[in-house]
Amino acid sequence: MKFVVPSSTLSTHLTTIGRVIVQKNNIPILDCFCFDIRQNHLTITASDNDSTFMSEIDLNESDADVRFAVNAKTLQDAIKEIPDQPLECYLNTETLELTVDYQNGQYKLMAQSADEYPVPMMNDACVAQLTMPAPSLLTSVARSMVAAAEEDLRPQLHAVCFSLRQNELCIVASNGSHLAMTQRTLADQQCESDFLLNLRPANLLRAMLAKEQGDVTISFRERGATFSTEHFTLVCRLVDGRYPNFRSIIPQTNPYVVTLNRQAIISVLRRVLVFANPSGVLVRFKLDSNRLNISSQDMDFGKSAEENMLCDYLGTPLRIAFKGSTLLELIQNIESEDVVFQLSDPSRAALILPAQQKENEKVLMLIMPSIFTE
Repeated sequence: MKFVVPSSTLSTHLTTIGRVIVQKNNIPILDCFCFDIRQNHLTITASDNDSTFMSEIDLNESDADVRFAVNAKTLQDAIKEIPDQPLECYLNTETLELTVDYQNGQYKLMAQSADEYPVPMMNDACVAQLTMPAPSLLTSVARSMVAAAEEDLRPQLHAVCFSLRQNELCIVASNGSHLAMTQRTLADQQCESDFLLNLRPANLLRAMLAKEQGDVTISFRERGATFSTEHFTLVCRLVDGRYPNFRSIIPQTNPYVVTLNRQAIISVLRRVLVFANPSGVLVRFKLDSNRLNISSQDMDFGKSAEENMLCDYLGTPLRIAFKGSTLLELIQNIESEDVVFQLSDPSRAALILPAQQKENEKVLMLIMPSIFTE
C-alpha cells in the first residue's frame, strides 16, 4: 500500500510525541511508533505504558487502511534530515518492508505488526471535563512546574495539582518551601476534586500545548486524564494520594506591601546572585521608605554585592532573606509589568503577585523566607 505525507508535518509530530518514549522499555514494541491509517487519516501513537501520546495528520494520499509499528529512533532521526517535501511511503503488507521515497533518495526499513501495541485503557468513568485555551493552560502548567518537588520521594509533591472547586480551577504545585498557583474562573463546573499529574506527563503536556493555539479539552477520570487538542491527544495516569491543603498555608494578612518593576528586580537579582554563596544562594532584602536594598555575599571567597532600587513601600523598616535562585524563577514566571510583594515578619511566608491580574485569572506565588543573618 502507498501513502503520502508532508515531511515537515511528519517530523514535527514525531518529535513532539517521541518525547514519551523511554530508553529502556520492558515491552520491546514500545520502542516503536504505531501508525494507524484509516480513510486518508494517519494516527501516530507513542507510549511508555503509563502515558500515551497520539497525533493526527491528514494524508495527501493513501490507497488502503493499515496498522503497523516502526522503530521510533530510526524513523525520527531519518525524517528530520529531509527538507520539506511530500514523502511517498510504500508498505509491503506481506513482508512489512517500509520504503520512504523523497526527492533525492530513498529509505528502507523493516516495520512490524502492531497487534501487540498497547491501547490506553479509559474504562473508568469521566469525573470532570472542561475546555480552555491551550496557551492559557500552557502558561499555567509551566508556571506551576517551577515549584514542584524535583525528587519523587513524595509523589504527591512531584506533581502538578488540578484542584477543582465550584466554578474554579487551581493549577498549583509546591515542594514545601515555595508554591506557584494559577486560579481560573470556570462556568458551569460543579465538580470538587483534586487530580495530580506527575511531572513527566506534565512536561509532555507542556510540549504538546506549545504546538497549539486553539482550545484543549481536559477529561479527568478516577485514575487517568486525557488532554485533547486539534492535532494531539495525551492520555496519562494520575498520581494516587491526596494533595496537601495548599489553601490553608496561603497567608491572608500580610501587612507590608511592596510594588516593584518586574524587569528591574529580575535584573538586580541576576547581578547580585553572581556573588551569592552557591550552597545557600541567599539574597537579603532591607526595606525602608520607597527604597529596597538587595545584597548577597560569599564569606568563603570574600566577595559580596549590594544594590539599591526604588520601590513603592511606605511601611516600617523590614529585613528579610530568600533563596535567590528560587525567588528569581518565581518572578520570571509572572506576566506583569510590576510585581507586588506581600510580606509579614521575616519568619512567615511571603506572597508575590502580578500588579495587574488578567481577567478571570489570579496568579499567586508563595516563598518561605530564609534565616536572616548580618
